[in-house]
Amino acid sequence: MAAQSGGRLLPLCNLRLAPLLGEAGASYAEQALQQCKLGGARGLKISKYLGLGLVDAGGELVAVDDPRLDPLFEAAGALGLPVLLHSGDPRAFFEPATPDNERFDELRAHPGWSFHGLGPHGRPWPSWQQLLEQHERRVARHPATTFVGAHFGNAAEDPARVGRMLERYPNYFIDTAARIPEFGRHSAERMHRFFVRHQDRILFGSDMGIGRFGLTLGSSGEHPDTRAQAPAFFASHFRYFETRARGMAHPTPIQGRWTVDGIGLPRPVLEKLYYRNALRVFAIELPALFAPP
Repeated sequence: MAAQSGGRLLPLCNLRLAPLLGEAGASYAEQALQQCKLGGARGLKISKYLGLGLVDAGGELVAVDDPRLDPLFEAAGALGLPVLLHSGDPRAFFEPATPDNERFDELRAHPGWSFHGLGPHGRPWPSWQQLLEQHERRVARHPATTFVGAHFGNAAEDPARVGRMLERYPNYFIDTAARIPEFGRHSAERMHRFFVRHQDRILFGSDMGIGRFGLTLGSSGEHPDTRAQAPAFFASHFRYFETRARGMAHPTPIQGRWTVDGIGLPRPVLEKLYYRNALRVFAIELPALFAPP
């Protein structure tokens, strides 16, 4: 698909993580990432499967910062492959999936997204806080590796925490994918200051998924989203970042029935958010046809 896109689609790669737990984990990591880079990958994506799915031979969940995976992240840094790291999920997913949960509509449609109580491995899920701590320890351990904290650093509910990580770790970036509903609940003035202060470290993301049966526009309900919904989905992103509109609908209503206020970023900050930071982080050289003015 990347080849068919004429250079407009630049992939990250995924790896099987279980082999990293064995004796040959280091050599597997290096060889697999070399193949990824030769295949045109611009980075490595690690999903929430690490921390919430991968189990070792003893039946224990493998933590995000498990030392057995160190060779993977070191190799990514050595090869110049940024790591898009998704750790955990919205805080509400770690609370009881009852009608009182503010994300109940989403959890009802996707019960497997609940991480409250016992997991399928028969042990308690880690807490939201524990996963964030694991995430930070992973970033701190590899200063020569560039990390992008997916979904607003996995902590859109707590911009102060995300800001502290951006201050502490110069190798750390974040994206905005599917989290306007969360960080948009904070005051427009506060988020305006956040984006201006960290303007060199934030990448635009939508979390749009393309599947056999339709689209996922940030998050979906019982049925896939449709192509006809996509323009409004992106327009609401742009309206949040570019205007000072008040009480607007956010891009993914199923994530919460509240409104957000636009933060009206200046054009130089918007350019960094929308594309300049991504060009730099992922070492992208635009063909002349797509070069910005």
